[in-house]
Amino acid sequence: MTEANKDDIVIQEDSEDLVPDAVLHVETETFFVNRKRLAQLSPYFRALFFGGGRESSKRHIEIKGVNLDHFRSLMDYTQNLRLHLDRTNVLGVLETANFLQVEKARLLCCKFLERELHLSNCLGMMAYAWHLGCLELYAAAREVVLTHLPALASEDDFMHLSKETIADLLASDDLFVPREDLAFEVTLRWATYEPSREDDFLELAGLVRPESLSLPYITDLLTKMKSSDPRAKLIYKLNNHIPTSWTMGRSMPRTRSREMLFVLGGSHEQDQQSLYQFNPRSGRWQSLPPLQRKCLTQYSVAAVGNNVVVTGGYFRDVLWYSVDWVWIYECSNERWVDGPALQKSRHSHCSVTLEFQVFVLGGSMDEGLVPDVERLVLGADCWDTVSPMIRAVERAAAIAMGSCIYVACGLDENGEVYSGIQRFKTVVNQWDVVSYSPFPR
Repeated sequence: MTEANKDDIVIQEDSEDLVPDAVLHVETETFFVNRKRLAQLSPYFRALFFGGGRESSKRHIEIKGVNLDHFRSLMDYTQNLRLHLDRTNVLGVLETANFLQVEKARLLCCKFLERELHLSNCLGMMAYAWHLGCLELYAAAREVVLTHLPALASEDDFMHLSKETIADLLASDDLFVPREDLAFEVTLRWATYEPSREDDFLELAGLVRPESLSLPYITDLLTKMKSSDPRAKLIYKLNNHIPTSWTMGRSMPRTRSREMLFVLGGSHEQDQQSLYQFNPRSGRWQSLPPLQRKCLTQYSVAAVGNNVVVTGGYFRDVLWYSVDWVWIYECSNERWVDGPALQKSRHSHCSVTLEFQVFVLGGSMDEGLVPDVERLVLGADCWDTVSPMIRAVERAAAIAMGSCIYVACGLDENGEVYSGIQRFKTVVNQWDVVSYSPFPR
């Protein structure tokens, strides 16, 4: 492939040579084709050649309504099953393949366009694919839109989406929004674009999860909004006509809003511990408000619900000592708050979540290792104690599976690696050792 066409896609398969028995005329060019071959690849040509119509008995047939260059590309494909696509011809070839019902060529065009999807074209491509009936391309474009809807809401293409399309996106549990505030903001932005959308706003607002709207956002929206703001009329109407869905109890959180990776850390000599959020769908990192704490290390971090919980640690004032501190980062409100203190100060421990509970396991106090396990139900004002581990360890690994918690290895009271895999059965509040690691570490 030359430098000029290095972006082309070439698809090649084995094919057999068939004797031409018909001539197709497109504009000023003629194509010698085999009827049976084309009929195998296209219902359009099957009906044309063998449907009993006037063209069935003709040797010379004129094809109208197609572009010559795009038709030539498809005829080359029917001869040798090689389809050359690039950014300049793919849409035309797709439309011609769609018109002539050459399904395999149509799918190749859609696959090419899927690879070309990005923020600047996903909205237009979603509408285009729906118009042509290319469901795979439509689904791929919709996936990009669902992942980046708040960023796309300022695009002109977004403002011209139909109410039905906006409703479909807002109703999806696959919609990714770091905060539900953004879903409401998207709705306001679309509804204020045209005065005629005022009645549509109430229907769309009913698709927002109201219990997930943050208090700071609502406060900021109401206090800074002026009477001349076009959003004010919509908010007033919403206040007088609360959507039925908002009065029917709690709705389910959006599934993808919970699919996040959080990373917290940094040098203990710094004034703060940096917090980052990674979205595995979009592949993007986002900086979040840091934990304002200096000289803290060996703490444990766990994610529960829509929160990040930091427990314990080793703190230096003049001397190093264990702490019972707990901080909770509320993702919906983008802020850190103090949580209930641990019953026992500890560091080098592990923590794990099970449903809406946080478990803190083992670690070291200033006096030495402890096997104690504490549990906090999110929203409660204190920790409670459950059965201690069989073997006290620090720097272990922990994971929750089903209704059980597993603690793997760790260092014992002598500083040696313990090879046991300890299991905590939360239902019966019991520990046992289920196995021993072949490679303790």
